[in-house]
Amino acid sequence: MKKIFNFSILFLMDVVTLMIAIYIAYILRQHCVCFENDVPEITLFSVYGLTYPIVLSSLIISGVYTKRYDFWQDTYHVIRSSILSTIIILAMLAIMQEAKQYSRFILIVTLMLFIFLAPLQKYLTKQFLFKIGSWKLPSQLLGEDLFFQEHVYSNRYLGYVACKTNKAQTLFVSSSLGSERLEEIIYDALIEKQEVIFIPLVKNFDFSDARIIHLYNARTNLIVVENNLMDKVNLSIKWIVDYTFALILLPFMLIAIGIISIAIKLDDGSPIFFSQKRIGRHASEFYCFKFRTMKMDADELLKHYLEAHPEEKAYYNIYHKYQNDPRVTKIGKFLRKTSLDELPQILNVLKGEMSLIGPRPYMPSEKVKIGQNIDLILAVKPGITGLWQVSGRNEIDFKSRIDMDVWYVRNWNIWRDIVILIKTVQVVLARRGAI
Repeated sequence: MKKIFNFSILFLMDVVTLMIAIYIAYILRQHCVCFENDVPEITLFSVYGLTYPIVLSSLIISGVYTKRYDFWQDTYHVIRSSILSTIIILAMLAIMQEAKQYSRFILIVTLMLFIFLAPLQKYLTKQFLFKIGSWKLPSQLLGEDLFFQEHVYSNRYLGYVACKTNKAQTLFVSSSLGSERLEEIIYDALIEKQEVIFIPLVKNFDFSDARIIHLYNARTNLIVVENNLMDKVNLSIKWIVDYTFALILLPFMLIAIGIISIAIKLDDGSPIFFSQKRIGRHASEFYCFKFRTMKMDADELLKHYLEAHPEEKAYYNIYHKYQNDPRVTKIGKFLRKTSLDELPQILNVLKGEMSLIGPRPYMPSEKVKIGQNIDLILAVKPGITGLWQVSGRNEIDFKSRIDMDVWYVRNWNIWRDIVILIKTVQVVLARRGAI
Protein backbone atom coordinates (compact mmCIF):
# COMPACT_ATOMS: atom_id res chain seq x y z
CA MET A 1 0.00 0.00 0.00
CA LYS A 2 2.83 2.37 0.77
CA LYS A 3 4.19 2.01 -2.78
CA ILE A 4 0.81 2.86 -4.32
CA PHE A 5 0.34 5.80 -1.94
CA ASN A 6 3.83 7.19 -2.64
CA PHE A 7 3.39 6.73 -6.40
CA SER A 8 0.02 8.52 -6.31
CA ILE A 9 1.28 11.47 -4.27
CA LEU A 10 4.45 11.96 -6.34
CA PHE A 11 2.48 11.63 -9.59
CA LEU A 12 -0.27 14.07 -8.51
CA MET A 13 2.29 16.61 -7.29
CA ASP A 14 3.96 16.52 -10.72
CA VAL A 15 0.55 17.10 -12.35
CA VAL A 16 0.03 20.12 -10.09
CA THR A 17 3.55 21.36 -10.85
CA LEU A 18 2.86 21.10 -14.59
CA MET A 19 -0.40 23.04 -14.14
CA ILE A 20 1.44 25.79 -12.27
CA ALA A 21 4.18 25.90 -14.92
CA ILE A 22 1.60 26.20 -17.74
CA TYR A 23 -0.26 28.95 -15.91
CA ILE A 24 2.91 30.98 -15.20
CA ALA A 25 4.03 30.55 -18.83
CA TYR A 26 0.59 31.71 -20.01
CA ILE A 27 0.74 34.83 -17.79
CA LEU A 28 4.25 35.62 -19.07
CA ARG A 29 3.07 35.24 -22.67
CA GLN A 30 0.11 37.57 -22.09
CA HIS A 31 2.28 40.30 -20.61
CA CYS A 32 5.23 39.92 -22.97
CA VAL A 33 5.50 43.09 -25.10
CA CYS A 34 7.54 41.33 -27.79
CA PHE A 35 4.38 39.57 -29.09
CA GLU A 36 1.71 41.46 -31.03
CA ASN A 37 -1.21 39.03 -30.74
CA ASP A 38 -2.80 37.96 -27.48
CA VAL A 39 -3.18 34.26 -26.82
CA PRO A 40 -6.71 32.87 -26.24
CA GLU A 41 -7.89 31.96 -22.76
CA ILE A 42 -6.64 28.55 -21.68
CA THR A 43 -8.19 25.73 -19.72
CA LEU A 44 -5.28 24.04 -18.04
CA PHE A 45 -6.38 20.51 -18.92
CA SER A 46 -7.96 20.99 -22.35
CA VAL A 47 -5.52 23.33 -24.08
CA TYR A 48 -1.90 22.18 -23.93
CA GLY A 49 -3.29 18.92 -22.58
CA LEU A 50 -0.78 17.12 -24.82
CA THR A 51 1.91 18.21 -22.37
CA TYR A 52 0.59 16.12 -19.48
CA PRO A 53 0.63 12.58 -20.93
CA ILE A 54 3.95 13.04 -22.74
CA VAL A 55 5.86 14.57 -19.81
CA LEU A 56 4.38 12.23 -17.21
CA SER A 57 4.85 9.14 -19.40
CA SER A 58 8.49 10.10 -19.90
CA LEU A 59 8.92 10.44 -16.13
CA ILE A 60 7.25 7.07 -15.51
CA ILE A 61 9.61 5.40 -18.00
CA SER A 62 12.63 7.01 -16.29
CA GLY A 63 11.53 5.40 -13.01
CA VAL A 64 11.25 8.50 -10.84
CA TYR A 65 8.00 7.25 -9.26
CA THR A 66 9.02 3.65 -8.64
CA LYS A 67 12.79 3.75 -8.09
CA ARG A 68 14.74 5.53 -5.37
CA TYR A 69 17.34 7.93 -6.70
CA ASP A 70 19.54 10.48 -4.97
CA PHE A 71 18.35 14.09 -5.41
CA TRP A 72 20.82 14.96 -8.17
CA GLN A 73 20.21 11.74 -10.07
CA ASP A 74 16.46 12.32 -9.79
CA THR A 75 16.93 15.88 -11.07
CA TYR A 76 18.93 14.57 -14.03
CA HIS A 77 16.02 12.29 -14.98
CA VAL A 78 13.57 15.21 -14.69
CA ILE A 79 15.70 17.43 -16.95
CA ARG A 80 16.28 14.68 -19.52
CA SER A 81 12.57 13.75 -19.58
CA SER A 82 11.53 17.42 -19.89
CA ILE A 83 13.88 18.11 -22.81
CA LEU A 84 12.83 14.92 -24.60
CA SER A 85 9.14 15.76 -24.01
CA THR A 86 9.58 19.26 -25.46
CA ILE A 87 11.12 17.84 -28.63
CA ILE A 88 8.34 15.21 -28.97
CA ILE A 89 5.52 17.74 -28.41
CA LEU A 90 6.88 20.26 -30.94
CA ALA A 91 7.46 17.47 -33.48
CA MET A 92 3.93 16.10 -33.00
CA LEU A 93 2.37 19.55 -33.44
CA ALA A 94 4.39 20.08 -36.62
CA ILE A 95 3.37 16.68 -38.03
CA MET A 96 -0.32 17.30 -37.22
CA GLN A 97 0.05 20.82 -38.72
CA GLU A 98 -1.42 22.33 -35.57
CA ALA A 99 1.65 24.26 -34.44
CA LYS A 100 -0.01 27.61 -35.23
CA GLN A 101 -2.83 26.89 -32.79
CA TYR A 102 -0.37 26.58 -29.93
CA SER A 103 2.08 29.06 -28.47
CA ARG A 104 5.57 27.59 -28.74
CA PHE A 105 6.63 30.22 -26.19
CA ILE A 106 4.18 28.77 -23.63
CA LEU A 107 5.25 25.20 -24.37
CA ILE A 108 8.99 25.88 -24.08
CA VAL A 109 8.68 28.14 -21.01
CA THR A 110 6.39 25.55 -19.36
CA LEU A 111 9.02 22.84 -19.68
CA MET A 112 11.79 25.23 -18.52
CA LEU A 113 9.76 26.13 -15.44
CA PHE A 114 9.01 22.46 -14.80
CA ILE A 115 12.75 21.70 -14.87
CA PHE A 116 13.22 24.28 -12.10
CA LEU A 117 10.07 23.63 -10.05
CA ALA A 118 9.85 19.81 -10.19
CA PRO A 119 13.12 19.02 -8.32
CA LEU A 120 12.21 21.51 -5.58
CA GLN A 121 8.69 20.08 -5.34
CA LYS A 122 10.00 16.49 -5.25
CA TYR A 123 12.45 17.35 -2.49
CA LEU A 124 9.72 18.90 -0.32
CA THR A 125 7.23 16.12 -1.10
CA LYS A 126 9.66 13.33 -0.19
CA GLN A 127 10.63 15.15 3.01
CA PHE A 128 6.94 15.27 3.93
CA LEU A 129 6.37 11.60 3.01
CA PHE A 130 9.41 10.63 5.09
CA LYS A 131 8.12 12.63 8.04
CA ILE A 132 4.77 10.84 8.03
CA GLY A 133 6.57 7.49 7.62
CA SER A 134 5.29 6.58 4.17
CA TRP A 135 8.65 7.12 2.41
CA LYS A 136 10.65 5.18 5.01
CA LEU A 137 11.87 1.83 3.68
CA PRO A 138 13.20 -0.61 6.32
CA SER A 139 16.59 -2.00 5.33
CA GLN A 140 19.57 -3.90 6.68
CA LEU A 141 23.30 -3.66 5.96
CA LEU A 142 25.38 -6.84 5.72
CA GLY A 143 29.10 -6.18 5.90
CA GLU A 144 30.96 -3.04 6.91
CA ASP A 145 30.90 0.25 5.09
CA LEU A 146 32.02 3.41 6.88
CA PHE A 147 30.27 5.90 4.60
CA PHE A 148 26.87 4.18 4.86
CA GLN A 149 25.42 5.93 7.91
CA GLU A 150 26.50 9.34 6.68
CA HIS A 151 25.36 9.06 3.06
CA VAL A 152 22.51 6.52 3.01
CA TYR A 153 20.63 6.29 6.31
CA SER A 154 20.87 10.05 6.83
CA ASN A 155 19.53 10.76 3.32
CA ARG A 156 15.77 11.32 3.69
CA TYR A 157 15.42 11.73 -0.06
CA LEU A 158 16.44 8.09 -0.50
CA GLY A 159 14.30 7.07 2.47
CA TYR A 160 16.19 3.96 3.64
CA VAL A 161 16.15 3.40 7.41
CA ALA A 162 17.93 0.75 9.49
CA CYS A 163 15.81 -1.99 11.03
CA LYS A 164 15.92 -5.57 12.31
CA THR A 165 16.47 -8.46 9.88
CA ASN A 166 12.94 -9.87 9.91
CA LYS A 167 11.39 -6.50 8.94
CA ALA A 168 13.91 -5.44 6.29
CA GLN A 169 12.43 -4.95 2.83
CA THR A 170 15.79 -3.99 1.33
CA LEU A 171 19.12 -5.67 1.89
CA PHE A 172 22.38 -3.77 1.35
CA VAL A 173 25.25 -6.18 0.75
CA SER A 174 28.92 -5.23 0.86
CA SER A 175 31.00 -6.95 -1.83
CA SER A 176 33.75 -7.43 0.76
CA LEU A 177 31.89 -10.49 2.09
CA GLY A 178 33.23 -12.67 -0.74
CA SER A 179 31.53 -14.24 -3.78
CA GLU A 180 30.34 -17.50 -2.18
CA ARG A 181 28.84 -15.77 0.85
CA LEU A 182 27.26 -13.13 -1.43
CA GLU A 183 25.52 -15.72 -3.61
CA GLU A 184 24.16 -17.50 -0.53
CA ILE A 185 22.84 -14.24 0.97
CA ILE A 186 21.25 -13.06 -2.28
CA TYR A 187 19.61 -16.44 -2.92
CA ASP A 188 17.97 -16.44 0.52
CA ALA A 189 16.99 -12.77 0.33
CA LEU A 190 15.28 -13.02 -3.04
CA ILE A 191 13.20 -15.98 -1.90
CA GLU A 192 11.65 -13.56 0.60
CA LYS A 193 11.19 -10.98 -2.22
CA GLN A 194 13.63 -8.56 -0.67
CA GLU A 195 15.32 -5.88 -2.76
CA VAL A 196 19.08 -6.50 -2.80
CA ILE A 197 21.50 -3.63 -3.39
CA PHE A 198 25.21 -4.22 -3.90
CA ILE A 199 27.81 -1.91 -2.41
CA PRO A 200 30.74 -2.12 -4.88
CA LEU A 201 34.11 -3.18 -3.54
CA VAL A 202 35.77 -0.74 -5.98
CA LYS A 203 35.18 2.83 -4.78
CA ASN A 204 36.97 4.94 -7.40
CA PHE A 205 34.59 4.32 -10.30
CA ASP A 206 31.07 5.59 -10.90
CA PHE A 207 29.05 2.62 -12.14
CA SER A 208 25.92 4.72 -12.80
CA ASP A 209 27.36 5.49 -16.26
CA ALA A 210 28.65 1.95 -16.81
CA ARG A 211 27.50 -0.18 -19.73
CA ILE A 212 26.58 -3.79 -19.02
CA ILE A 213 27.25 -6.54 -21.58
CA HIS A 214 25.13 -9.63 -21.06
CA LEU A 215 26.87 -12.85 -22.10
CA TYR A 216 23.87 -15.17 -22.54
CA ASN A 217 25.79 -18.42 -23.09
CA ALA A 218 28.05 -17.82 -20.08
CA ARG A 219 25.13 -16.53 -17.95
CA THR A 220 27.20 -13.63 -16.66
CA ASN A 221 27.68 -9.90 -17.12
CA LEU A 222 30.59 -7.68 -18.10
CA ILE A 223 30.64 -4.15 -16.66
CA VAL A 224 32.20 -1.57 -19.00
CA VAL A 225 33.66 1.63 -17.48
CA GLU A 226 35.33 4.33 -19.56
CA ASN A 227 37.43 7.41 -18.90
CA ASN A 228 35.20 9.98 -20.59
CA LEU A 229 37.74 12.82 -20.39
CA MET A 230 40.16 10.85 -22.54
CA ASP A 231 37.67 11.12 -25.42
CA LYS A 232 38.42 14.03 -27.78
CA VAL A 233 34.72 14.68 -28.39
CA ASN A 234 34.06 15.02 -24.65
CA LEU A 235 37.08 17.29 -24.25
CA SER A 236 35.72 19.47 -27.05
CA ILE A 237 32.30 19.60 -25.37
CA LYS A 238 33.93 20.58 -22.06
CA TRP A 239 35.94 23.29 -23.85
CA ILE A 240 32.78 24.70 -25.48
CA VAL A 241 30.91 24.68 -22.15
CA ASP A 242 33.86 26.41 -20.43
CA TYR A 243 34.04 29.24 -22.94
CA THR A 244 30.26 29.65 -23.19
CA PHE A 245 29.77 29.93 -19.43
CA ALA A 246 32.90 32.07 -19.05
CA LEU A 247 31.64 34.59 -21.62
CA ILE A 248 28.15 34.62 -20.06
CA LEU A 249 29.55 35.15 -16.55
CA LEU A 250 32.27 37.63 -17.59
CA PRO A 251 30.17 40.86 -17.37
CA PHE A 252 28.93 39.95 -13.87
CA MET A 253 32.39 38.88 -12.76
CA LEU A 254 33.94 42.13 -14.04
CA ILE A 255 31.51 44.11 -11.86
CA ALA A 256 32.36 41.92 -8.84
CA ILE A 257 36.09 42.18 -9.59
CA GLY A 258 35.79 45.98 -9.71
CA ILE A 259 34.02 46.16 -6.34
CA ILE A 260 36.45 43.73 -4.67
CA SER A 261 39.44 45.61 -6.11
CA ILE A 262 38.25 48.82 -4.45
CA ALA A 263 37.73 46.98 -1.14
CA ILE A 264 41.28 45.53 -1.23
CA LYS A 265 42.74 48.94 -2.08
CA LEU A 266 40.96 50.56 0.85
CA ASP A 267 41.85 47.75 3.26
CA ASP A 268 45.53 47.12 2.51
CA GLY A 269 46.55 49.19 -0.50
CA SER A 270 48.17 47.81 -3.65
CA PRO A 271 48.79 45.46 -5.37
CA ILE A 272 45.27 44.11 -5.86
CA PHE A 273 46.07 40.93 -7.77
CA PHE A 274 48.39 38.06 -7.02
CA SER A 275 49.72 35.43 -9.41
CA GLN A 276 51.32 32.12 -8.53
CA LYS A 277 52.88 29.42 -10.68
CA ARG A 278 50.69 26.30 -10.98
CA ILE A 279 50.75 23.05 -12.97
CA GLY A 280 48.40 22.85 -15.93
CA ARG A 281 47.41 20.17 -18.39
CA HIS A 282 50.24 17.86 -19.48
CA ALA A 283 52.44 19.36 -16.72
CA SER A 284 52.71 22.75 -18.47
CA GLU A 285 53.19 25.60 -15.98
CA PHE A 286 51.15 28.80 -15.94
CA TYR A 287 50.49 31.75 -13.64
CA CYS A 288 47.19 31.39 -11.77
CA PHE A 289 45.49 34.72 -10.98
CA LYS A 290 43.91 35.52 -7.62
CA PHE A 291 43.02 38.54 -5.53
CA ARG A 292 45.76 39.38 -3.07
CA THR A 293 44.62 38.18 0.36
CA MET A 294 47.94 38.39 2.23
CA LYS A 295 49.79 41.30 3.83
CA MET A 296 52.87 42.74 2.13
CA ASP A 297 55.30 41.49 4.82
CA ALA A 298 53.73 38.00 4.73
CA ASP A 299 56.95 35.94 4.82
CA GLU A 300 58.31 37.70 7.89
CA LEU A 301 54.98 37.43 9.70
CA LEU A 302 54.75 33.70 8.98
CA LYS A 303 58.31 33.05 10.15
CA HIS A 304 57.69 34.59 13.59
CA TYR A 305 54.23 32.98 13.85
CA LEU A 306 55.53 29.44 13.19
CA GLU A 307 58.28 29.90 15.76
CA ALA A 308 55.60 30.67 18.35
CA HIS A 309 53.11 28.04 17.07
CA PRO A 310 54.99 24.89 15.94
CA GLU A 311 51.69 22.91 15.86
CA GLU A 312 50.77 24.84 12.70
CA LYS A 313 53.60 23.08 10.82
CA ALA A 314 52.04 19.69 11.55
CA TYR A 315 48.63 20.98 10.41
CA TYR A 316 50.14 22.25 7.16
CA ASN A 317 51.79 18.89 6.44
CA ILE A 318 48.34 17.25 6.49
CA TYR A 319 46.08 19.88 4.91
CA HIS A 320 48.55 22.13 3.03
CA LYS A 321 46.83 25.06 4.74
CA TYR A 322 47.46 26.95 7.98
CA GLN A 323 44.68 26.85 10.57
CA ASN A 324 45.20 30.49 11.59
CA ASP A 325 47.26 32.21 8.93
CA PRO A 326 48.68 35.53 10.30
CA ARG A 327 49.45 36.74 6.78
CA VAL A 328 45.81 37.07 5.71
CA THR A 329 44.27 40.57 5.57
CA LYS A 330 40.81 41.45 6.92
CA ILE A 331 39.23 41.54 3.48
CA GLY A 332 41.33 38.49 2.59
CA LYS A 333 39.61 36.38 5.27
CA PHE A 334 36.24 37.20 3.73
CA LEU A 335 37.45 36.52 0.18
CA ARG A 336 38.96 33.16 1.14
CA LYS A 337 35.95 32.04 3.15
CA THR A 338 33.59 32.82 0.25
CA SER A 339 36.11 31.67 -2.44
CA LEU A 340 35.76 35.09 -4.11
CA ASP A 341 39.56 35.40 -4.16
CA GLU A 342 39.49 32.99 -7.12
CA LEU A 343 37.28 35.15 -9.38
CA PRO A 344 40.21 36.49 -11.47
CA GLN A 345 40.84 32.90 -12.62
CA ILE A 346 38.12 33.53 -15.20
CA LEU A 347 41.00 35.10 -17.15
CA ASN A 348 42.90 31.80 -16.96
CA VAL A 349 39.84 30.07 -18.40
CA LEU A 350 39.63 32.53 -21.30
CA LYS A 351 43.36 32.05 -21.91
CA GLY A 352 42.79 28.29 -22.16
CA GLU A 353 44.93 27.46 -19.10
CA MET A 354 42.11 26.43 -16.78
CA SER A 355 38.60 25.02 -16.86
CA LEU A 356 35.58 26.22 -14.88
CA ILE A 357 35.41 22.81 -13.22
CA GLY A 358 38.28 20.39 -12.82
CA PRO A 359 41.02 19.14 -10.48
CA ARG A 360 42.66 21.56 -8.06
CA PRO A 361 45.47 23.64 -9.65
CA TYR A 362 48.51 22.21 -7.85
CA MET A 363 51.78 24.02 -7.23
CA PRO A 364 55.00 22.70 -8.84
CA SER A 365 56.35 21.89 -5.36
CA GLU A 366 53.43 19.47 -4.80
CA LYS A 367 54.33 17.18 -7.73
CA VAL A 368 56.14 14.68 -5.52
CA LYS A 369 53.28 14.50 -3.00
CA ILE A 370 50.71 13.85 -5.74
CA GLY A 371 52.57 10.63 -6.48
CA GLN A 372 51.57 8.04 -9.07
CA ASN A 373 48.27 9.77 -9.89
CA ILE A 374 49.96 12.84 -11.33
CA ASP A 375 49.66 11.75 -14.99
CA LEU A 376 45.93 11.12 -14.66
CA ILE A 377 45.24 14.43 -12.86
CA LEU A 378 47.35 16.43 -15.30
CA ALA A 379 45.61 14.83 -18.30
CA VAL A 380 42.96 17.59 -17.99
CA LYS A 381 42.98 21.30 -17.20
CA PRO A 382 42.70 22.33 -13.54
CA GLY A 383 39.46 24.04 -12.53
CA ILE A 384 38.36 27.17 -10.70
CA THR A 385 36.07 24.90 -8.71
CA GLY A 386 35.77 21.14 -8.32
CA LEU A 387 34.86 18.28 -6.00
CA TRP A 388 37.29 19.47 -3.32
CA GLN A 389 35.70 22.92 -3.12
CA VAL A 390 32.17 21.55 -2.65
CA SER A 391 33.06 18.64 -0.35
CA GLY A 392 34.57 20.21 2.73
CA ARG A 393 37.54 22.18 1.39
CA ASN A 394 39.86 23.00 4.33
CA GLU A 395 38.56 20.07 6.39
CA ILE A 396 39.87 17.61 3.77
CA ASP A 397 43.47 16.45 3.92
CA PHE A 398 45.82 16.57 0.92
CA LYS A 399 45.57 12.86 0.13
CA SER A 400 41.76 13.02 0.07
CA ARG A 401 41.94 15.96 -2.34
CA ILE A 402 44.03 13.87 -4.70
CA ASP A 403 41.57 10.97 -4.41
CA MET A 404 38.70 13.34 -5.28
CA ASP A 405 40.53 14.71 -8.32
CA VAL A 406 41.31 11.19 -9.53
CA TRP A 407 37.65 10.19 -9.08
CA TYR A 408 36.51 13.30 -11.00
CA VAL A 409 38.78 12.63 -13.98
CA ARG A 410 37.83 8.94 -14.14
CA ASN A 411 34.09 9.56 -13.84
CA TRP A 412 33.50 12.85 -15.65
CA ASN A 413 30.29 13.75 -17.43
CA ILE A 414 28.53 17.02 -18.30
CA TRP A 415 25.80 16.55 -15.68
CA ARG A 416 28.41 16.11 -12.95
CA ASP A 417 29.99 19.45 -13.95
CA ILE A 418 26.59 21.15 -13.75
CA VAL A 419 25.99 19.69 -10.26
CA ILE A 420 29.41 20.89 -9.05
CA LEU A 421 28.69 24.36 -10.47
CA ILE A 422 25.35 24.53 -8.64
CA LYS A 423 26.91 23.23 -5.42
CA THR A 424 29.69 25.83 -5.71
CA VAL A 425 27.08 28.61 -5.67
CA GLN A 426 25.42 26.98 -2.64
CA VAL A 427 28.76 26.69 -0.80
CA VAL A 428 29.71 30.32 -1.55
CA LEU A 429 26.33 31.60 -0.33
CA ALA A 430 26.49 29.41 2.80
CA ARG A 431 29.97 30.67 3.70
CA ARG A 432 28.97 34.25 3.10
CA GLY A 433 25.99 33.82 5.42
CA ALA A 434 28.22 32.35 8.10
CA ILE A 435 30.42 35.43 8.38
